[in-house]
Amino acid sequence: MLSRSHPQTPQFKLYLLALALSTLSACSGSSDSSTSTTASAASGSASSSSVSLPSCSAPTNTLYDITAVQGTTDTSPLSGQTVAVRGVVTGDFRADNQLKGFFIQQPVADSNALTSEGLFVYSPSNTASIAVGDYVQVEGTIAEYKPSGETRSLTELTTLTATTRCGVGPSITPTTLSLPLASADALEAYEGMLVNFSQTLTVTSVTDLGHYGNLTLSANGRLYEPYNHPTASASSASSTKAANALNQIILDDGSTSSYPNPIPYMSASDSSGTRRVGDTVSNVAGPLTWSSAAWRVHPTSTPSFTASNPRTTAPTDVGGTLRVGHFNVENFFVTLGSRGATSATEFTRQRAKLVAAISGINADVLALMEVQNDGGTSIANLVSALNDSVGAGTYSYVDVGTPGDDEIIEGFIYKPAKVKAIGNVQVISDSRFTVSSGLRPSLAQRFQAVSNNGGFWMVANHLKSKGSCPSSSTSTDADYGQGCWNASRTLQAQALRDWVNTLTSSSGESDAIMVGDFNAYLNEDPLAVLEAAGFEALHRRLAGTARYSYVFSGQTGALDHAFVTPSLSSQVNAMTVWHINAEEPEIIDYTVSTSKTDDRYAATPYRSSDHDPVIVGLNLSADSAANVTTLSATLPSTATSGTAVSITNLSASNGTALSVNWGDGTTESLALTATSASHTYTTVGTYTITLSLTGSGTSATRSGSIKVSAPASGGTTTTQDLFFSEYVEGTSNNKAIEIYNPTSAAADLSLYTVRIYANGASTSTGSLTLTGTLAAGGTLVIRHTSGTFTGFTFPTGTISTTTVTAFNGDDALTLEKSGNIIDGIGVVGTDPGTAWTSGSVTTLDKTLRRKSSVTKGSIPGSSWDVATEWDVYDVDTFSGLGSR
Repeated sequence: MLSRSHPQTPQFKLYLLALALSTLSACSGSSDSSTSTTASAASGSASSSSVSLPSCSAPTNTLYDITAVQGTTDTSPLSGQTVAVRGVVTGDFRADNQLKGFFIQQPVADSNALTSEGLFVYSPSNTASIAVGDYVQVEGTIAEYKPSGETRSLTELTTLTATTRCGVGPSITPTTLSLPLASADALEAYEGMLVNFSQTLTVTSVTDLGHYGNLTLSANGRLYEPYNHPTASASSASSTKAANALNQIILDDGSTSSYPNPIPYMSASDSSGTRRVGDTVSNVAGPLTWSSAAWRVHPTSTPSFTASNPRTTAPTDVGGTLRVGHFNVENFFVTLGSRGATSATEFTRQRAKLVAAISGINADVLALMEVQNDGGTSIANLVSALNDSVGAGTYSYVDVGTPGDDEIIEGFIYKPAKVKAIGNVQVISDSRFTVSSGLRPSLAQRFQAVSNNGGFWMVANHLKSKGSCPSSSTSTDADYGQGCWNASRTLQAQALRDWVNTLTSSSGESDAIMVGDFNAYLNEDPLAVLEAAGFEALHRRLAGTARYSYVFSGQTGALDHAFVTPSLSSQVNAMTVWHINAEEPEIIDYTVSTSKTDDRYAATPYRSSDHDPVIVGLNLSADSAANVTTLSATLPSTATSGTAVSITNLSASNGTALSVNWGDGTTESLALTATSASHTYTTVGTYTITLSLTGSGTSATRSGSIKVSAPASGGTTTTQDLFFSEYVEGTSNNKAIEIYNPTSAAADLSLYTVRIYANGASTSTGSLTLTGTLAAGGTLVIRHTSGTFTGFTFPTGTISTTTVTAFNGDDALTLEKSGNIIDGIGVVGTDPGTAWTSGSVTTLDKTLRRKSSVTKGSIPGSSWDVATEWDVYDVDTFSGLGSR
C-alpha cells in the first residue's frame, strides 16, 4: 500500500532549524536575505518561506508553490496561466533523444497529502546551465498534456520565458512507494516527484524494451492472466484483473524515442544479452510521471537487476520412450511479404532460429502451428533446413494438403526412425469450426512407434484467436472477459471433443493427444469443455506457477496445451514447457528494420517465436501393426477454363471405393488402381477438389482449393474497364500501385481484386478485394503500409496494406473483375530474374506510368514488353500518384 509521511529526514531537520532562525530573526527585527519568497495559491501574494534557500531574482510572473500548481485533483487549478515556480532539479532529461525537459521539486512538503511537490518542465532546446541538485526559478505556462486516447493528463510547465539557476538546493530524499497501489488514483499525489520503491520488483513484461526502452514491473512476482492464475479460481477472474492493474509500474529510460541504441537494461551488450520476464530488480528510483496510459519512473540511478529466471539451453527432460510436442512457429511463410518474413534476409534469420529451437526440442513427433497453407512448400523448406542441421533424413513431414481457407495451417513433422505415419491426415469438417466465414480446421494424424507399434492419434489445433473482434459490441463473440470469439472457441472445442471421440472409436485406436494453440487460457470455457469430457489437461501436472507458454499485456498464461484421452493418460511420463520465447524481448527476433540499429539477433532458439513449445514424454504400450486406408495425390491449384487439368501421382491402398468431387457439381468414381484423373472446368471461379477413399474404419481424403481463370491470350482487353495506371517499386518499402477508371460511370470496386504472384508463382501469393466505388476518371492508390514516401502526401481514400504491395521487380500483378483477369503487370507463372525489362524500361527500383495513349488494360501473354505501354521514371518518384 502507498503511504505518504514526512519522517525527520535531513531536510526536515533543516526545515526545523530554519523555522527557528526565522523566528529569532523576526523577533530582532532583522531580515534574512537568503530566504526565498513563494506565493499563496489562494491569494497569489508572496509570503516568507520557512526554509533557507539560495536567493532568486524577482520573477516577472506571479510566484506559486509547486503544490499550488499541482492542486488537489488530477488537473491544475492554474492550467493555462503564466506563472513562476521554484524547486530543486531532481532529474535532467533535456536532450533531444530524451524527454526534452527536467523535473523540479519544492524542498519542503506542504501539509496536504493530496498535492504533489514535483513538476515536469517541458523545455525543448533549453540550454540553461542547470543540473540535478540546483535550486532554480522557472517561468512559463501551466498546461495539461493529454494526447488523444489518454485517460488522464500530465500537469507540466511549458512555453518557458525564463530559466534561472539560483544556487545549490537542499538534497531531496525520494519518497518511498510500494506496490500494489491502494487505488488507480493513488499516484496522482506524487506526479513529478522523486520516488523510489523499497521492494524487490519482478519484470512482468519485456514487450516494449527494444521499441521504447521500458519494462513493466510488479510486486510479489510476475502477474498472471486472471483465467490462468496459480491460485485464484476462474470465478475470481474479475478481482484478479483489478488487482493486476494496481500492481504494476513502468521502469522507463528517460526518453520518448523509439528503438533506443543501446537497448537499456539488457544483461549483456552483445547478442547474448537479454532481459527476461521473471527477472528481479531493486533500486528503482527517479521522478514519477504519467504517459502512454501508465505511471512510470525515469531512473536517476542505475537499477540493480538479478537474472532470477535465467535461460535454459535445453528443455527439462520428460523421459519416456517417445517424445512428442507442438510449437507455434509464428507465421513461417516462404512467400515473402505476406504474414512472415518480408525479405530473403529475414527469412534466413527466421528459419535459422526455428531450426535451432526445433533441434533443441528434439521431438520424435512435432505438430506445428502457423505454417503457410501452401500445399506443403513451407513445411518442406523448414524440414530441409532442419535436416541440414541435424542430419539428412532425420525428419520427414506429413502431406496435409491445403485444408481450410486460412493463410495458415497446422502441420506435422516426425522422425521416420522412431515413428511411422499411419494412413492419411484427417481434417475436421464440423460446421461449428467455421468462424466468421473462415475455416482453419484441426488436423489429425495417426502414428505408430517403430519399436513396438505403440500407436496414438496426434490432433493439431489452432482455435480462433482472441483478436479482430466482431463489429457489434453486443455480439455473442464480443469480449466478456475471456477475449473475443470465446463463444465460437467454445463451439470449436465441442466439435473437437466429438470429432476425437469419433476418430478413436472408428479407428480402434483409443490413444489420442490433442495439442496446439487453443487461444484459451487454462481455466477458460473452451478448455472446460474438453476437461469435462474426460480429456486430461497435462498443464495441471505442473506447479501452478509453471503453467504458462505466453505473455500478453504483462500477464503470463498458457495458450498452448496438451490434452490426452483417458487411455493415453497412464502412458504419459511427464510434460514440460520450454520457456525460450514468451519471456524474451521481441527485439531479439529475426526481423530487420532500419530503425533497429541495436540489432541483437543471434541464430539461437530464444525468441524464435512468440509462443513457447510444449513437450510430452510417452511410454507407449505395444500394439499390433495397423492396416488402414491410405491415399496420396498431387492436386492442381490453378486452371484455365476450357482446358483440362489433372490430379497426378495418385495412389490408393487398403480401400474399397475411390472418387473425386471436382467442386463444380461434378463427382466421378475412379478405379482403385487409377494414377491420375482429369477434368475441364467451364466456369471461372474458385472450387474445392475432394479426393476420397473409403474402406473399413477410417476413410482417407485429400482436398485442396483450385482457382480457375479465364484464358489469358495476351493483348488489350475487349471492353474499357479499370486498369493499372502507375507502379512504384522504390527503395525499401516505398511501393505503390494506382488504378484508373477510364469509363464514364462510377465503378463498383467490390467486383475487383488485385493479386500478386511472387517469384514466378503460378498461384496467387496474396490478394486484396477492393471495396467502395471509384468515380469516373478517378484513381485509387494502394500503398505499402511501412513505406516512408518522404515529402509526399497521399490522396484521400488511399489503401495501406502489405498484402499486394510487398512486390519486387520480378513479381507479377493482376487486376481481376468477377474472377476474370482484365489487366496485368508481368507474366503469371514466370520468374524473369530480377525484373521485367525492355531496353531502359525496367520494373526494378523504378516508377512506371501507363502511357497516355493507353485507355484499356492488357493481359500479358507468354512474354511481356514493358516498354510498349509504360514510361519509366527515377526511383522514389511519387508525384504522379493520385492523378492520371
